[in-house]
Amino acid sequence: MFSKEKKIGAFSAVAAALFLLASCSMDLTRLNQIDYPKVIPFFEPIHILFNGESHPLDVQLQRAYTAAVDTVSYPMESCRGNVDIEARVLPDSVNAAWYTPLTIFPLWPAMPINETWNYHMTVRIFCNGSLTYKAEFDEFEKVKAFWYGKLRADLVNEASEAMHQRLLERLRYELKSNRNSDLNSGMS
Repeated sequence: MFSKEKKIGAFSAVAAALFLLASCSMDLTRLNQIDYPKVIPFFEPIHILFNGESHPLDVQLQRAYTAAVDTVSYPMESCRGNVDIEARVLPDSVNAAWYTPLTIFPLWPAMPINETWNYHMTVRIFCNGSLTYKAEFDEFEKVKAFWYGKLRADLVNEASEAMHQRLLERLRYELKSNRNSDLNSGMS
C-alpha cells in the first residue's frame, strides 16, 4: 500500500508532466518585447491567414508595421496601405512510425516533427487612390520538435516572431526613400 506522501508525490509528478506537455496554442500574431506608442495606423488592420482562418495581428505588432513606413516618401495625409500575410507549414519529413500509436493512445506525448514555416507577405501602398508600391516577401523558419504541447508551441511562436522581425526589417528597408539598392541584390 502506498503512503499518503507517495500518492501526493506521484500525483504531483503526473500533474507537472501533464502541465509541461499540455496543449498550448500557437500565437502567430505577436512580437514580444516591443512597445510602440499609439499612432494612427498606416495599414488597414493586418490579418494573418493560417489553415483557412484569418487572425488579426496584435496591436503592438500592427504599430510596428506602421512604424516601418517612411512617412516622408508615403505621407499619411495622402497614402494608406494594406498587408496580407499567409502562413503555411511545409513538412520536411514524416516519421509514420510515430503516428500509429496515436490511433491507440491519442495522448501520446511525443511525436517528432521536422517542418518549415513560411510567411508570405504582400504589401500594397496607395497614394491618392492609385497603387504606388507593391511588394511580396517570403520568410522561412525551420521547426524541429519532439514533444507535444507547450514546448512545441513555444518553438513555433519563436519561429513566428523571428519571421515577423525579418519582415519588419525588410519592409523598413524597402520603403526607405534614399536607399541605393534593394535588400536582395547582395544575395547570391
